[in-house]
Amino acid sequence: MSTSLENAGWYLEPDDGFIGHVGGLWRRDVAGVGQVAFIAQEIHANRNGVVHGGMLMTFVDRALGQAARLAAGAERGATISLNYQFLAPVNIGDVVEITPQIVKITRRMVFVAGTACVCDAPVISAQGVFRVFHRTQ
Repeated sequence: MSTSLENAGWYLEPDDGFIGHVGGLWRRDVAGVGQVAFIAQEIHANRNGVVHGGMLMTFVDRALGQAARLAAGAERGATISLNYQFLAPVNIGDVVEITPQIVKITRRMVFVAGTACVCDAPVISAQGVFRVFHRTQ
């Protein structure tokens, strides 16, 4: 599965923090737009045998937060609020992709939205507000 992602221009982002513990996230840039993905693995399963909602929330938090930080040119960022709506279950083996969309940027806040999909079928929708920190703050 990872080979097909690599062939499509995705790369696994290195992360020795929390995201590394959940298997890492994949990234690619298409026409200047950053896309983020993860491959649903057994470690992501809940008791029903599908991906745990906590993994999906972690995924959208990281994807939207990273988009906010990069769009603002900020060194760091923090989640202020994150709203999400679960739309469909994600099966083990699925590739979940999201293309975050910047809604608004102010000096200290970035508003971001996105819908994650599996094979173009929406599985979770999210809207977030992120505080960004520039070097002088």
